[in-house]
Amino acid sequence: MIVESEPNGFLMVRYKLYFNQQSPDPEDAWVLAYLDEHGLQPRRQLDEEHQGIPYKVLHFGQCYLKRHIHPLGALYQRGVEYAALHQHICRLLDESEESTVQAAWATLDAAARQDVVAALTSRLHEGAHFEVSERHEVMVTIDTSTVMNTFIAWQLTA
Repeated sequence: MIVESEPNGFLMVRYKLYFNQQSPDPEDAWVLAYLDEHGLQPRRQLDEEHQGIPYKVLHFGQCYLKRHIHPLGALYQRGVEYAALHQHICRLLDESEESTVQAAWATLDAAARQDVVAALTSRLHEGAHFEVSERHEVMVTIDTSTVMNTFIAWQLTA
């Protein structure tokens, strides 16, 4: 999800939530569920295309979303963390020198790898630590052996 804010009249702000229709971000489902659970309806809903990618765009007024900004921000942050952890887990599994991990990882095609890493990301998110670097990149810290052991355990049950 991409969030934009823009001035909308005197001391008002319009929030635009962009949802990628080709490749949803982790937080998209959580944010849409939150909006639905709280009965929040956009002022406008548009289908737009940016750089050849279709987006569903929801417009909300500042006053309407006022007390929901922090929970929505937390969902967005969690999505950013999930994406960073997902990439980190992929890198760890790709670069693992453990023969058991290499053998199990090699048996999976690209789609299966994405599914496995998504499951591992959900399972391991709470144990990961996230920081933002000076270059505004999300840095992930998680025990590598925990990732490997969780992957092997998942592989044995699959």
